[in-house]
Amino acid sequence: MSNKNIERLNKLEIKKLDDFITQMPKDLPNNIAKARYLYLELGKRSFYDREYEYMMFGEEDTISIYSNKPYSNPNIIICTTLNKQYLELLKKAGIYAEIMQDGKHSYLVFRDEDNIGHATDLTQDLKNIQFKCSTSYFGIGSIPIRNLRELDMMLGYIDEKGYANEYWRLFRDRLEKSNLSSKQKLEITLSALQEFGDLSKLGPSELVRLYEKFVLFCIDEKQNRTFYSTKSPGKPEEYYVRLIADGKKIEYRLNPKTRLFETYREIEYKEGPSI
Repeated sequence: MSNKNIERLNKLEIKKLDDFITQMPKDLPNNIAKARYLYLELGKRSFYDREYEYMMFGEEDTISIYSNKPYSNPNIIICTTLNKQYLELLKKAGIYAEIMQDGKHSYLVFRDEDNIGHATDLTQDLKNIQFKCSTSYFGIGSIPIRNLRELDMMLGYIDEKGYANEYWRLFRDRLEKSNLSSKQKLEITLSALQEFGDLSKLGPSELVRLYEKFVLFCIDEKQNRTFYSTKSPGKPEEYYVRLIADGKKIEYRLNPKTRLFETYREIEYKEGPSI
């Protein structure tokens, strides 16, 4: 694909699902390439609605309407909505696909020209796509990573520098060799994520999940830390990270304007006797 086509793709104006198809490159060689293109482009513009998780019993009609809502910009979705939109796009591209159910969560399987099924879970990959990380849920167990890299280079999703998360290991290695305290390690890690990409491209839910993924990758799981959120009626959800270390309980709150975690409070903490 030419540099001119790549530049055009990065500036797509999408107002309805048909726009994805009409603006899709005509020279994509097969179903996997087409499905990958649609996966990435829909993923860039779709944001999980955490408000859905706070819907109360008796709001089933609202949930049903939400699950079947058409594409809009921005595309605020839940997993059911997103899979139905992706299914419709694949059908428009001439690709057979079906939605699968795993408890309350749904995912999608599409088939290539050889009738081989490829599982996808776009909802889980939104955070990765919006930060230009490698994806984890496209062609699960069926498409080699090297093939996806070649596709992503062709589509202009990445360039010769590669994926954003490929550089996380260098940061983690330096962190592991340091003599920093648990508090210092967490604060530096929370601050460092912005150095690897554009945090403004992510929705609120995707942003917090990416922070969680980054911290989990960079810092030993033994660290006593927790990501959590609170919600008050009529107010937006607030996101926090709690760390218990060195006799302190420290909480950091996400600033929605700067998109960075800032110290919220720090108090003395003594663990109670184990039972």
